[in-house]
Amino acid sequence: MNFQDVYTLQQALDVAPPPRVNSARDRAEHTARQRRLLVAQEDERVMAEWRRRHPEDVAYEQGYWARRREEDTRRRREELLDRRRRKALTSVQADIVNAGGSSFFTEEDERWFDIWLSTSDDTNDDDDDADDWSNWD
Repeated sequence: MNFQDVYTLQQALDVAPPPRVNSARDRAEHTARQRRLLVAQEDERVMAEWRRRHPEDVAYEQGYWARRREEDTRRRREELLDRRRRKALTSVQADIVNAGGSSFFTEEDERWFDIWLSTSDDTNDDDDDADDWSNWD
């Protein structure tokens, strides 16, 4: 619902109709969600207070994540450079073999698979570690 004179969550809750609760299970789920919401709100309040009282911890954490982003960016760029080198070597070997020459790769050499490597820089500095395992919920 959109009301012109509602500015806070509490005001919206006051004017909104009660939630449709059909069964005991629905009521239990609703109660559990409300409890989690209250816990999350209290957690945000406590964390804001902690940040206000301990700015040195905030600065340390921000520095940690800045260093971590730099290291991850450097690591990704090194991996990309390594893939490009491996693909270039394999491509040269394939060209030599196609021209009738002999390769120093054996037929079973796993380096032949490197010809299929993607060497595009598909990473983004604003990626925020999208491939990081910690994003799995």
